[in-house]
Amino acid sequence: MLNKSFTLVASLMLASAFCVQAGRDSNLPVSQQATFVETYSPSEVTIQATGLGKNDKEAIIDLRKCAVNFVLSLGTDPLLNTDGAKAQFSGIAEDFFVPQNVDKYISWESDKVVSALKSRLPNGKEGMKITKAIRVNKKLLTDDLAGKSIIKSREELADAIGMPTIMVIPEVVKGQTPLDVFDKNPLAKHAAAVIESYLTARKYDVLVPKAMDQINEMTKLQGEIKGVEDDPGYQLALALGSDIYIVFAGLVHQSNKVTLQIKAYETTTGRLLGTETGYSASRPGPAEPLVEEAINSAIDKVLQRLINYWQDDVKKGIQYKLIFKSISGSIDETVKDKVSDIIDETFALNKENVVSDKTLDYNVWAKKSDYNKSSKIYRHFRDGMKSVAKLTQININKKLIIIGIEPL
Repeated sequence: MLNKSFTLVASLMLASAFCVQAGRDSNLPVSQQATFVETYSPSEVTIQATGLGKNDKEAIIDLRKCAVNFVLSLGTDPLLNTDGAKAQFSGIAEDFFVPQNVDKYISWESDKVVSALKSRLPNGKEGMKITKAIRVNKKLLTDDLAGKSIIKSREELADAIGMPTIMVIPEVVKGQTPLDVFDKNPLAKHAAAVIESYLTARKYDVLVPKAMDQINEMTKLQGEIKGVEDDPGYQLALALGSDIYIVFAGLVHQSNKVTLQIKAYETTTGRLLGTETGYSASRPGPAEPLVEEAINSAIDKVLQRLINYWQDDVKKGIQYKLIFKSISGSIDETVKDKVSDIIDETFALNKENVVSDKTLDYNVWAKKSDYNKSSKIYRHFRDGMKSVAKLTQININKKLIIIGIEPL
């Protein structure tokens, strides 16, 4: 069995958005004791849940509710991750947790009981406390919540800001490139394929870094950006135009156990979106199944954080990295002021990163309804600054916009 990512303690019983102490006639789960075990498939997660009831049958019913509730509102990455979603769900919680409704989300239930003990129930009476593994169809649960407009569906998010493109690469040391690692390390190639399989199963757009000639040409240009040469993974992501890049690093221990860390970054800003470490069991045999097992214990939480990031962009707008580079000489103060004024007038949310003699570096957030293409942002500045400077397009790549600037 995989190492558990965390264990819920008694204080978490009060942390649920809607699961207050369920009364005798309530359909809400009585128990809040559950732990994440693994991501079994792109659609399913395995939870070890505990149920409470006056007899075995009622305890089993409660542990099923507890497992579904864990995916909904507990753990580090619940589906109900905003106050609005929690409030909306609380209005349907009683009907939602009717036993026959809960059962449709249970795709598998272990025959093996981890523990079965007599226990004192919240009402003070004696009953049963049963723990075992349950598999929850998270995709079906997500689709149903979206259908009830409690959370946004993937289609709504895609319509609002477009589908993010993702690239999967191994972590590298200085002097190496991700492509070098893929060429020399079959396990790294296998790990990337497993992660890419999860992404494509969930209908993300996945970019595979293998077009060497194109990459070599484009990375020369990207190397102009300060710091890029020290991070070949970031450089490669920029070259291919991915919105997000997922980096993994693993270790095969002498005990035939695999530890694997997965991190997801926003390409244009380098912002860390999620990180998790997965573990396999210790067992003899080839390493590939152990790598898959370690990925299974981490990938779902990272992907849920990508969804959270995606939802955040719906509220704030699409984030662009906007860099102005001097073509010759220094950028004078008049031009700097004009750039700053246009940014303030155009983008309600913006961040100034660097203002130097030769480089201006900003992050800006734009609504898709205003700027559905990066090139429109470039044209907006080109037209708005034609009285003080000549702008040229150095590179427009997804959410990265590099503009050459030359004072008149």
